[in-house]
Amino acid sequence: MKGFDIYHGSGTVNFKKAYAAGYRIAMVKATEGKTFKDPKFSANVKAAKAAGFKVGAYHFARFTSPAVARQEARYFYGAVKGYLKYMDEPLVLDLEVNHAGSQLVASMQAFFSELKKLTGHRLMLYSMGYFYLSNLKGHHPGIPLWYARYASSPIGVHSYYLWQKSQSGKVPGISAYVDINETGPDYPSTLQAEVKKATAAVTTAKKAASTAKETTTKAVARPTTAVKTTPYYVTASKLNIRKSPGGAILGHLNHGDRVQVLGISAGWAKIKSGSNVVYVSAKYLSKSQTATKTAPKPVYHTIVRGDTVGALAKKYGSTIKQIKSWNKLDSKYTIYVGKKLRVK
Repeated sequence: MKGFDIYHGSGTVNFKKAYAAGYRIAMVKATEGKTFKDPKFSANVKAAKAAGFKVGAYHFARFTSPAVARQEARYFYGAVKGYLKYMDEPLVLDLEVNHAGSQLVASMQAFFSELKKLTGHRLMLYSMGYFYLSNLKGHHPGIPLWYARYASSPIGVHSYYLWQKSQSGKVPGISAYVDINETGPDYPSTLQAEVKKATAAVTTAKKAASTAKETTTKAVARPTTAVKTTPYYVTASKLNIRKSPGGAILGHLNHGDRVQVLGISAGWAKIKSGSNVVYVSAKYLSKSQTATKTAPKPVYHTIVRGDTVGALAKKYGSTIKQIKSWNKLDSKYTIYVGKKLRVK
C-alpha cells in the first residue's frame, strides 16, 4: 500500500484525485518544536479522511534535552488530540536532526514516554538513513519505524512500518513534489476479505491422502490386471500434489501420510488418487515410517489486529523470510486478521 506525507508547503491537495490514483495513506504535519502548528493541519486531516485515506500526524523535533522533548510532546498532543477520531495511523516523532548532542537518545525516549502518558494512540518514529543507523537504531523498543532511504530498497533495516522511498514524487491532485511512502513488514494487519471457498480440485486432492491409506490387496476379478504399488510415507510438513510433474498444484499431503506409489521417474512419484493418478516430489517420500517421526511439525498462528510479520518471527523464533515463503506473502508482507499463518 502506498501513500505520501504533506505539510503546508505542499499547497492545496485534491485528496479525492490522489485517492483515485491509488494512494491510501496520508501522513500530515501537525507541529514543529514548541510553538509552530502547521496552518493546514486541520483542513488536511479532515479532507484526507473524507476522501478515504488512512491518516496519521507527525511532529518535527527541535528538542535540545529530555525536558524540552517532554514539552514538545505535550505541545504535539495538544494540537492533535481533537483530531484522533480521524486517525488510523500513528502519531509520529520526526527525528532527523540532532539538537540534543549526547542526550539525543534520552530525549527521544522522553518524548515517547511523555506522549504515552497523554494518549493510548499508537506511536511511531520517523528517521532517515545514516542518521538513524548511527544514532537511533535499537533504542526505540516497541515503537515501529518509518524509515527514509531514497534507494531501490530500505538499505540498513529489515523491520519497518513505512518506507519513505522518494522525496520528489508526483501525485495526481498535488502540484508540489511530495515524499512517497510504502508499507513494510511491520505494517499492521487489515481486515480479512471473505475466505474463498475451497475448489473442487483441492477437495479431490485432500481425498488422496485418505485413499492412499487403503491397502492395495483388494480382490480383483482378474489378478493379472492388478496394478502393483509400493507404500511410501510423507516426510515433509506439507507436500504439494500436482496434476503432472511440475504442473498445477491440486492440494497437499501432510507429514506422515501414507501413499501408494505406482512408479518414480526423474524425481517425481506417480501416486494413486482414487481412480486417477497425481504426482508428488519423490524427494519427500520414504519407505520407512520411522523416518517421518523426526520431521518438525509446523506451528500456526491466527492473526489478530496489531500483529506484524516481524513481531511474529521474533515471537516464534523464525525469520521474516521464512514466514513469507511458507505463506506465499506478497512483497509488502500483507497479512489479514483472522487468517491462520504458519509461523514456525
